[in-house]
This record gives sequence, structure tokens and C-alpha cells, in this order.
Amino acid sequence: MTNINNSVFFAMILVLITLPFVSSTTISIGDVYIEPGAITTAPITIENVSHVGTVDITLLYNSSLVCISSASDSEFDFMHPVINNSAGFIRIGGMAYGDGLSGKIQLADLAFEAVGSANETCSLCININEIKVADATETTIPANVQNSTIGIINPPQSPGSLSSTIGCHWINWTWIDGINNDIVEVLINHTWVMNSTMQYYNCTVLPHTVRSISLRGYNSGLEKYSSYINQTISIPNFAPAASAKSIHLHNNIGSVYECKTLFDGSASSDPDGNITHYQWDFGDETSGTDEVVEHIYTSCTCNATFYEPFTVTLEVGDDLDPQIYDGVTIPVHVYIAGDANADGKVNILDATLVGVEWGETCTDYWAGNENGDRADLNNDCKVNILDAVIIGACWGHTAS
Repeated sequence: MTNINNSVFFAMILVLITLPFVSSTTISIGDVYIEPGAITTAPITIENVSHVGTVDITLLYNSSLVCISSASDSEFDFMHPVINNSAGFIRIGGMAYGDGLSGKIQLADLAFEAVGSANETCSLCININEIKVADATETTIPANVQNSTIGIINPPQSPGSLSSTIGCHWINWTWIDGINNDIVEVLINHTWVMNSTMQYYNCTVLPHTVRSISLRGYNSGLEKYSSYINQTISIPNFAPAASAKSIHLHNNIGSVYECKTLFDGSASSDPDGNITHYQWDFGDETSGTDEVVEHIYTSCTCNATFYEPFTVTLEVGDDLDPQIYDGVTIPVHVYIAGDANADGKVNILDATLVGVEWGETCTDYWAGNENGDRADLNNDCKVNILDAVIIGACWGHTAS
């Protein structure tokens, strides 16, 4: 007996597993949103139904907020509405001939008119009077209802306070959301780029270009856009930045024994282009025009206690507008030939410094080795006999 019961039990389970799932029939109307004083439509539908022949429902609403002006576009062969806006209801009857209707069916499309004020809402409640199969038995079809809400809301407003900040390669736009916007649609140069829930948009741009932004709000309930707000930005020409350095910190008068002072302006830059013009003023009434230049000083200035540096100026010009430029000045120290320790005298102290640094060489212009720079009296990046010769030839000289 137990075995028979087990067999029956498992057979029933198998039947239940293999039976298709049938969703329950539902009569519904979706949420409705409408502007004050406007008219909109919303359908009442019957879903998951088979062979429905007759239906009779009542929809209740708050007539101080909305009224219904019509019911139309039914998929039933016959549909008759009774509208009572004073009492706040509409009763709708529908009939389908033959085998009836199946699947998802539109009972009616209702036209709602907002008579209340913005920000007011009310429920839309469906009562089923009857729903029957289209055959001689007129069997009642079990059904559920899905009620909803109707709300009166103001239309979406355009975003406000649109402003921007810029760089040579970017624009950052910011704004304040308009009222009743779910998203803000962003267009750049009349091309859609995104629907934004944020209040900013970062745009990458090429230098010296023009970009226009257009924004409008969208309300999904009303399925309506606001008007556009627009702004056009021209990316200006950004000025170059001059940068200059004296490669050797310790230089000597080159007209006595050759010593070339080297100037480097290669660190100058133009954020949105290229440097097309270099103009050097060496501070001794001479000039140069290359990115990296050599110059030989023929004099120096020394007072009672120290040498006065020359003031060297570099101006760099913009590639787009030659009237836009930038300048920078640097001090350049020049000493009498042979004065390695810059005390205004050529003597044993200078020879000692050269001796201490004897044999030193550099590939990066004495970076980090100031004594090597001082001992390299001819700026050839080597401390050797040539530097010693300069001291010997200039022994006893003093700066005037």
C-alpha cells in the first residue's frame, strides 16, 4: 500500500511540474500624470485573459481633481461608457462576439482633464462588476485589479544658471536643474551626448575651437521636454610660458680665454601649441634668437665685495598670435678669467680649487658639483691643463 501511495504521489508531482504556468487575469490602468488644465489619455487593459466575451467595470476617481471627457478606441466589438463626473466614476461595458478576445486587450482609452491644482493626486480604483467567457455557459473569469494614481504636475522647466570654466583642452559646464525634471538632455554642437542626472558636464576639446551646449529637462511622467537653454564657448588662445636657464652657473669673460656661456630655453612651452619665436637679451646690449644659444661675454662688473650678475631676458612668442608672448629674466654670473673661487683675484686659491677638481668631467653640466663648475674655467666640462693654463696666464689679475 505504501508503494502504491508513493507512486501516486510522484506521478502527481510530475504532472504539476509539467503543467504550464498560467498568469492570472488582471484589469489595470497605469499611473497617469497631467499638467494643470491639460488633457491626456490612458488605457484600461485586460491582460492574460482567454476568450473573454463580456466585461463590465467601474473606475472611481476624485472629480475635484480630474474629470473624464471620453472613452474610445476599444478592441471589443461593442463598448459603452457611462461617465458621471459629478459622482466621480465611469462605468464601461464591453462585448466581444464569436470566440471572444484573448491575450492583452484594450477595453478603452480614457481622456482625463485636470481640473485641480498642481501637486495634487488621487487614486484610480477599478471595481469589477463582471467578466465572462464568450460561450453559452458565460462562465465568470477570475480576475484581479491593479489600481493606480493620477497626479497633476507642472511641466518641466529648463535648467538655469548655466556657466562654464575652461582650459585649453577642456570645458566644464555647470547648471541648476529646472523644476520637475527627471533628467537633463545634453547636446554638444547640436549632437546628443547624454541624458544626465548630474548638474555638470565635462567636455574635452581641441585648442582654439568653439563648442555649444544645449540643455533641456525631461519629465518621464508627462513624457515632455522643456525648452532648450544654450551657451557657446570659444576656447581662447592661451599664452606661452617662458623658461630660461644658464647651463653653467660659473662663467668667465670669454674674450680673454674662450669661455662660452650657454643659455637654454627648451623648457619653455605653449599649452595649446608650439613656441615659434625665442628672443634673448644677454644684458650686455647683445641678443640671440635660438632655443639654445651660446654667448661670449667681454666684460664683467665687480664692486668692492662681489660681482654684479648680468640680467638675461628671454621672450617666447605664440604660434597662433605673435602679439601674445611671455618673458622671464635670470641672473648670470660672469667673472674675470682665472677667478675660480669668485673672490675677485687670481691666485693660489684658484689654483688649489682646480687641483682639487683635477680630472673631473661632466655630462650634465656639473649638476650637483658646484666646485667642478667653478674649476671648469673654459666651460668645456673638463677640469684639466687648459684650466690651469688660464690661471697661470692670468696670475695676479684682479677685478676692477
